[in-house]
Amino acid sequence: MEKLEALIFKRYITELKTQNPHAFENLPATTQNATIEQLAFRYDVFLLDAFGTLYNHNHFVYPGALSMFRYLKSKGKSVRLVTNAASKPIELLLKDLWLMGFDFRFEDVFSSGSLLIENNQKWKHTEALYIGKDTGASFLEAAGIQSNADTMNPVVIVSSVSQDKTLILKAINLLKKKGAVLIVLNPDPWAPTPDAKRVPVCGAFAQYLAEDSQAKIHYLGKPFPELFHKALAAFSKQNKAIMIGDTLGTDVLGATVAGIDTALVLGRNTPIETVSESENILGIRPHYYLKGF
Repeated sequence: MEKLEALIFKRYITELKTQNPHAFENLPATTQNATIEQLAFRYDVFLLDAFGTLYNHNHFVYPGALSMFRYLKSKGKSVRLVTNAASKPIELLLKDLWLMGFDFRFEDVFSSGSLLIENNQKWKHTEALYIGKDTGASFLEAAGIQSNADTMNPVVIVSSVSQDKTLILKAINLLKKKGAVLIVLNPDPWAPTPDAKRVPVCGAFAQYLAEDSQAKIHYLGKPFPELFHKALAAFSKQNKAIMIGDTLGTDVLGATVAGIDTALVLGRNTPIETVSESENILGIRPHYYLKGF
């Protein structure tokens, strides 16, 4: 785990403990190895991470991911996608998913970007500097927020990394103003590439933007529990749920805090050789290491 990555995850943990001091009382003491068949026997509802767990850039589908998805569906399991991919509206994300063979429905997909709509009903922001892909700006529009690169309003919303130096400098200066707000639509600090390398992404970029500022930061998405609660709202407590993801500090941490069992896919965003060290750094571990896909 990168030093900055660990720092960001510890920041999330501190905030989660502030929100709910009892959130970390029922952590698993040990982790079991499991197959998807064993998990299908034990659980009714499967929450799946998207990028890094099912697929990667350019419609790269991880070996076994599609067969896992189809196996769960064939067993009558309820399958939901819980993602921090806030660079695309759900409609466009669905098109990509279908092209890769994952036939999710609109109501099956829960994106961190969509949380902006409900949260802005209380924040009431009307204008912001937006940093991210053009497609991600649809979440701002749906929330009633105008994207304005020339705004003097100290509100910055970020959904992905940018190389635009002028825009970055503008964001840094805005965030140093009194009453500044930074809204992070994708808290993931690091992500895997198809060749198993790891690169800094939106969460790390947001940390850079906010450095040396006193800006209020709002994180929308995993590991914060709001997205998990929305994904499970249609189910009763009798439906046993599990979260499957590739990242210890978002998928596992967030689901655990939300009271959901977890399975961690190793070798992508969580290297096998460093997983024990990472668990010790964060004080968190999954219920299962997922084998067989």
